[in-house]
Amino acid sequence: MTDDPIHAFLGDYAAAVLERDLARFLDLYAQDVQVFDSWDRWHYAGREDWGGMIAAWFDGIRDVRVRVTATEVTTWCDTQVAGGVATLAFTALDAGGEALRAIENRLTVLMRREQDRWRVVHQHSSVPVDFQGRQVVAR
Repeated sequence: MTDDPIHAFLGDYAAAVLERDLARFLDLYAQDVQVFDSWDRWHYAGREDWGGMIAAWFDGIRDVRVRVTATEVTTWCDTQVAGGVATLAFTALDAGGEALRAIENRLTVLMRREQDRWRVVHQHSSVPVDFQGRQVVAR
């Protein structure tokens, strides 16, 4: 386990997604979390609202497992607040563990210490979009 709350979050996030464990996933977030996601809606206000989206996502990926890999991670932390950015790759795996497809997005998170643990209070994901073609820019 790392002392860096952002790296710990990224590891726990990846494990919860791989297992499609909604309770574990949502436990990473504060009750008053604000999420600006790349998918479906502009804004999710609160853990319950965010949980509805994640439950639908997990339901939609029942036929695959999704491996989340974080790269280009940059973090900062003080005693009560932590922040970080990363590029996340979401790779769909078949039953044998072979990669079927993958997408990437950028992630920014802010965390706050609540009693004895860290929870996400703000999350923003994004992808660059080409001005001319209005398509996601691939690396």
